[in-house]
Order: sequence, then structure tokens, then C-alpha cells
Amino acid sequence: MDFPVQSVICSLEEENTVKPGKIVVYGYAVSGGGRGIERVDVSFDGGKTWEEAIRYQKSTEVPYVADDTSSGDKWAWVLFKAEADVSRTTEIVTKAVDIAGNVQPENVGVIWNLRGILNTSWHRVRVEVEDPNF
Repeated sequence: MDFPVQSVICSLEEENTVKPGKIVVYGYAVSGGGRGIERVDVSFDGGKTWEEAIRYQKSTEVPYVADDTSSGDKWAWVLFKAEADVSRTTEIVTKAVDIAGNVQPENVGVIWNLRGILNTSWHRVRVEVEDPNF
């Protein structure tokens, strides 16, 4: 059985306190069956708007190509990076799409099962922005 497409933010905890300004998010995405990751989207406003993250494998200098079948790297994680300015408390969300068009589900409702395995819904982290007056 292939595992579903998934992405995870690794550079932040589930809840964070940051200063207003630029925030950089790092994470990984992967899909089953050796399918490459076509796109990783990151939202800095709880899923209202999205921006495409930069995908890479060995370093940010070498871009990742999802449909390049000449290498066996599609069985490995794809790293991603996204950045934005944050000025208020928000939720950062990530979702991935593989080359077969499989999309990471928004919530667990569509993939729920009794044992709770393969819960790969959108990864969410809460970011509380400090008041600059304190």
C-alpha cells in the first residue's frame, strides 16, 4: 500500500511566539509510490491565501524537479522553504500535491479510520506575534 501525499512544517513548534516581521518556514513533503512532489503550498493566514514554497533536495541552490525520472530521489523527502512577513497572530498551514494530482486533504474527516493511521491532513502551526510595544 502506498502512503498518501503529506507535508510537515519542521522549523516551528505547534505553538510559537515571534516578533513582527519576516518568518521563514522549513519542512518536508513526500508521496508514496515514488511519485514526485509537484507543489508545496504554504499559507500564512490560516488557509485563506497560498504561496508556492521553494522545493529542493540537497541544497537550496539545486532546485527540485518533480517529473525528472532519471534519478531515484522521488522515494525521498523533498525539502521546502517559504517566507512571509507576519504582523499579527496567525496559523501557518502547508499542503502538498504530487505528480499524479493527489492532494493532501484539508482535514481528518475525509480520511478518518478507527486506528487513526495515515492522518496526513494539512499541517498547521499557530504563530502568536508579540506586541512590539512591550
